[in-house]
Amino acid sequence: MYIVYLSATEDNKINKPILSVINKQKHTAINRAFSDQTKNKANHIAHTTKEIKKADGIIFECSETNFDLGRLLTLALLQHKSVLLLQMKGKEQDMDLGESRLVTKKTYIPNDEKNIEKHLESFVKIIEKHRLSYRFNLMLSRDINTYLIDQSQLKSISKADYIRTLILQDMK
Repeated sequence: MYIVYLSATEDNKINKPILSVINKQKHTAINRAFSDQTKNKANHIAHTTKEIKKADGIIFECSETNFDLGRLLTLALLQHKSVLLLQMKGKEQDMDLGESRLVTKKTYIPNDEKNIEKHLESFVKIIEKHRLSYRFNLMLSRDINTYLIDQSQLKSISKADYIRTLILQDMK
């Protein structure tokens, strides 16, 4: 599993525990942590954008956030990548992302490796479940398409995500 790790800080006290758990579980991880002091930040973000497109899943350590981290989160969701948002216990922030089947939010304790492992294991299962592998074309009448557009805009999701959500509800 290829996982991109993003953080708005380059502080190893925050990043190292999460990255070590990812590597310990034999996943390929790339650390794309950055801050406002990162040298050549524009190139760093451009390279991160390419990595997000190749990744199976994205882990965001978002106890601290900035504009660029939010932009990369939006890109990951537009690329239909599963996203795990990790926030340190006690530093939780409300992040209004709308409805998305791709986003999982968890809190963690930096020095509790078992807790981070548990979150990562459940995230890997989510990645495998949500990975889009099959293409399907669908023809709609004008009325159905209009309804689909209205409903998807109302829920702030794509038309395809709206249909997937309906199917998943029906499967339960």
